[in-house]
Amino acid sequence: MLRFIAPLTIALLASFLAPLAQADCADEQTWCETKCEVKHMTDDAAVTGCKSKCVAARAACSTKAGAETAWDATKKAAQDTKSFFKGLTE
Repeated sequence: MLRFIAPLTIALLASFLAPLAQADCADEQTWCETKCEVKHMTDDAAVTGCKSKCVAARAACSTKAGAETAWDATKKAAQDTKSFFKGLTE
């Protein structure tokens, strides 16, 4: 039973914390796209190319944020599991 609680806890924590990290990525993408529009005001193809770099940066940011969130949740779940067994065995 306990074998299923830790992974479930990790998944739930990651799903609750991931949107917070993704909000920063969305803001960065919006800022990047705005800079593209200003920098390449009269060249639609250049704007499109620049925005594609913003999309790639957003994907990398979201991946990194998700990995960090999952790692933090894993560490917390491991600590909680240790505390559970400590309380159980004392």
